[in-house]
Parts: sequence; C-alpha cells; structure tokens
Amino acid sequence: MMPFGPSVEEVPLPASPLVNVIAQVRFPAVMRIEADKAFVATFQEAIRHDYPILRAERQLGVMIGPAGVQPQDAGTLWRFESKDPDAWQVTLAPTFVSLSAKRYTRRSDFLARLTVVLHALEGWLAPGVCDRIGVRYVDRVIGDPLSRLGRLVRPEVLGVAGDASGLGNVEVVHALSDTLFQLADSTQLRGRWGSLPVGATYDPGIEPAREPSWVLDLDCSTSAAEDFDLAAISGKVALFCDRIYTFFRWAITDAFLTEFGAEL
Repeated sequence: MMPFGPSVEEVPLPASPLVNVIAQVRFPAVMRIEADKAFVATFQEAIRHDYPILRAERQLGVMIGPAGVQPQDAGTLWRFESKDPDAWQVTLAPTFVSLSAKRYTRRSDFLARLTVVLHALEGWLAPGVCDRIGVRYVDRVIGDPLSRLGRLVRPEVLGVAGDASGLGNVEVVHALSDTLFQLADSTQLRGRWGSLPVGATYDPGIEPAREPSWVLDLDCSTSAAEDFDLAAISGKVALFCDRIYTFFRWAITDAFLTEFGAEL
C-alpha cells in the first residue's frame, strides 16, 4: 500500500476515532452575508429542514502592531446546526461555506449532505467563482489504545512518539510532525500527527482533549480559482476524501482497524 497510490476500499469502524470531518468551499467576499440578516434568511430557509438551529457568532482575530498582540473583531459567522449540534453543522461566512461532522457516519452521507448545501448556496448566492476547496479529517486516539500505539500506526508516522526507549528515563510529552505534500495536479495534502499532553491543541479550531492523545490530521485542498460549478466541486471533494482515506490506510495497520471495531 502506498500513501498516494490507488483507491482503497472503505472499512467501517464502529468505534472510529474520528473527532471532526470538515469540507469547506471558499468564494470571493460577499459582505451582505455579515451585515444583512434578511439576506441570509433565504439561505436558512433552503437548509432549515436539516439544520433547524441558527446561531450567530462573532469571530475573534488578533492584530500584531507596535502595541503588541491585540484582539480584533473578525466579523460574524452563521452556524446552522442539526438537532444534535455535534452531528452536523453548516457554517456560513462572507468568504466561505463549510459542512462539518463530529459524529461522522459514512462518506456517501457526507458527500450527499454537502451537495445539498452547495446547491442551496448556488441557488441563493450564485458565487460564480470558487477560490478554494478543502477537506479535512481529524482522528484522535486516547485512553487504553495509546499503550498499543506502536502496533496501530506505521513507524514512519510514529517517529519518536512510538519508541522513546532510546531516550533514557524520559517521557515524550509533545511530539508533532507537520508535512505538506504537493501533488502533480496542483493540489496539496497536509498531514499533521503526533502526541499531545492534556489540554493541548495545535489548532484553535480543534478542541483539546482532557487526557493525553495522539492525533492524525489530514487536510487535502486546492487553492486555484475556478468557476463555481457544482459538479466539478463535488467531484473534487469526493476525490479529496478518497486521497485522505488512502493516506490514512497507509499510515495505520490492520491492528488499528480491529482496535476500533473493524471486522477483517
């Protein structure tokens, strides 16, 4: 098996360690999304059956200047949630729309839901241009499986987090790798993996664990501007999901699959 080889058949994991799956499509800024509630209401009606809960949230950013680091208001996000907020969530901002799931089911369901959201966006906003397409899967191993990590993950991925015996009487508290792969078709796959201590995170968008953990965070994207074409966007999202899964299956062992409920 190769990290960027042929497609690999999906193996269901009943106890999957996935903590977040996100697909995001960016477009040129439409400022009415932030300022005009009535404008956003049309999009809400198009998806409200599946996402009945709407929450407006202020984004916080930072500005670095002569006075140091200062908080800065970065605008409004509109979050449309399913009845179980952890199950499915659509986020709308002046420059992007995204679909995320903290309780991921299966790829076909994810792609079907994203198609509905993008169809609603196109019919309402008609963006015309797509600036970026990205898909991200975040796995987190916690608890007892951490003691068997050396059997669950390939040595090339584990690194020092897998075998610290040569380091003497020390404990690896934090070990995070960050690698960017450039593919021939102008897309990229970014992989981040490693061990984290209690309460630590490498990304503000990823909620930290309340116990030691090992993460595998894979993000596939393209940032070349193109026409906002539903079929083309959906095809790329499906391709990115497939590439991420192929890399995931290369990074782990069969023991990982059985650890999390697969029947091989």
